[in-house]
Amino acid sequence: MRLADLLARDDLRLTLVAGEEALDREIRRAYPTDLPDPRRYLQSGDLVLTSGVWYSEPSDCERFAEALWASDAAGLVVGLIVLGELPRELVKACELRRLPLLLAAPDQSFGAVTEVVTVEGFAAEQRRAERVRAQTLLDVLGQIPPGEVSAHLRLLGADPGLPTAAMVVTRTGGPEHDLPELLHEGLARRGRHLIVGGTPREAIVLVNGRASRRSLADELRDLVAGRGGGPRMSPGTSPGISIAAGISEMVPSVSRLGEALETARRGMESARSGPGPVSIMSVADIDSFELLLASLPVGVRRSFRDRLLAPVEDYDARHGSELLRTLDLFLETCGSWQRTADELYVHVNTLRYRMQRIEELTGRRMSSMRDRTDLYLALRSGQRARDDGAS
Repeated sequence: MRLADLLARDDLRLTLVAGEEALDREIRRAYPTDLPDPRRYLQSGDLVLTSGVWYSEPSDCERFAEALWASDAAGLVVGLIVLGELPRELVKACELRRLPLLLAAPDQSFGAVTEVVTVEGFAAEQRRAERVRAQTLLDVLGQIPPGEVSAHLRLLGADPGLPTAAMVVTRTGGPEHDLPELLHEGLARRGRHLIVGGTPREAIVLVNGRASRRSLADELRDLVAGRGGGPRMSPGTSPGISIAAGISEMVPSVSRLGEALETARRGMESARSGPGPVSIMSVADIDSFELLLASLPVGVRRSFRDRLLAPVEDYDARHGSELLRTLDLFLETCGSWQRTADELYVHVNTLRYRMQRIEELTGRRMSSMRDRTDLYLALRSGQRARDDGAS
């Protein structure tokens, strides 16, 4: 868990004194100590709890804070039963090192804090183990028979008999967050089960049970806007990230999960160029040939383009000509001979000669709307393939 999560718990009644900028630090364990210099016993990510028995003069604060900073401690919780009041020198020493300093309530025991950190730590380990198992399924989805998919789903706590949607979400901006963890906590609802995998930057989610494409899109927007209400974010607090996401429709059969995941991934790729902090795309949103092309695998688009235009490209390479550019301009001007000739600074007769050569090379006729459409989509398919390859 993070320091911010600990601080947000009303039952612990902790007060932040210093180090607000480092509240995203992960806590690995709680370690109570009253040693003047405990660095040899500390580990990275420790939350140190102390009653201040080590304190006798102001210089002790510098030594204690330095030990915690050198050990990469996540933060410090101080109780005042022994100290009576918080030494100013300790506050200054923590501020200097950007070490989060929290004050425990007078009647709050360190045991309660330790128990929460321990329980949450165990839960986090369980989630990490489940994520490994989930990733095993996601890696082979679409390659194994439905019976094996059903077995994997049951092991992960899902019901193969319920409909399932696939989501692929990638971070496109903002601070670093563990995206799978963020989605796991922010999208958890009664009546459904989440299977979450991926990397900190890109999450893959199977939503098994009560959901719809539209509701999932709304929940993603709420989550990024800070209205998800998950334990990692208090309501109204935005994580400050921007995302692109693809969401499939709910599929009733495990045999279609591989297809659903591929659809979600293509949707995410299309959504990358969308505006705003949350860009979401699905097959239901396709309303232009650009989005239709983007929903196809890069290899399919490249193959389609090469089959139609490779002879033209080869001819240009051998002769230093501009047949491909000529074709592009001709189609973009809706087949206007004069406008295309003007754009190319050539005579119309020269343009007609070039177009005749293109027809010979491609086997397509400019007098056919169907042939023109094929060539235009081939040109645009090449652009999409280059864009995707660069990303």
